Amino acid sequence: MKKYLTVKIIISFLVAVTLLASVDRGKVFAEYCEPIYGGGENCYYNKRFEIDKDVRLEGGDDWEEDKITDVSKDDVIEFRVKIKNRSDEESNSFDDMKMEDFLPDELIREGGSGLTEYWDDFEPGETKTFVIKAVIDEDEFDRDDNFEKCVVNKAEVRWDDNFEGSDTATVCYGNGEPTELPKTGFVSNLGILGIGLLVAGLAVRISKKLS
Repeated sequence: MKKYLTVKIIISFLVAVTLLASVDRGKVFAEYCEPIYGGGENCYYNKRFEIDKDVRLEGGDDWEEDKITDVSKDDVIEFRVKIKNRSDEESNSFDDMKMEDFLPDELIREGGSGLTEYWDDFEPGETKTFVIKAVIDEDEFDRDDNFEKCVVNKAEVRWDDNFEGSDTATVCYGNGEPTELPKTGFVSNLGILGIGLLVAGLAVRISKKLS
């Protein structure tokens, strides 16, 4: 019985190490991050400000928090970035606020003049909302094979040039089965699979020795 308990403890430890190895090293200072299915993640670095990014097709009724799919060549995509000052009512307003949006190369800005917004006098409880429109680069559809591709659009909020948080929205388009997904961290899916197989092999070897 003790041997089996020891095996379980060792396997649990190895699995935990595997999960830690798959964490994005660029997010080590984040207070809280949650992955989004299909690519990207929501990260909150400072609870003074909350940033939310939603997406929809132009003219749609509802905003999607994570992603939209089946986007066509001529569709106009709308991204909505909402930044809320979560400070208590006794706090002072904030100056030198900045929101920066990072469109992937596959998306082209539709109208507007830039992807960065600045503002002052950001009061406690106040929310700023920005809407960015984009279309898919027509060269993305200049191919004969069936494909589906997903890209991630990211927005960041800064105060006094200090990074405060980020949020993402994913757009999937094409005319067939998925062949390309966005990268979400320093460890690829193939790398995670390899680590998992290694852990499984080590667990089996340890189990045999202890038995």
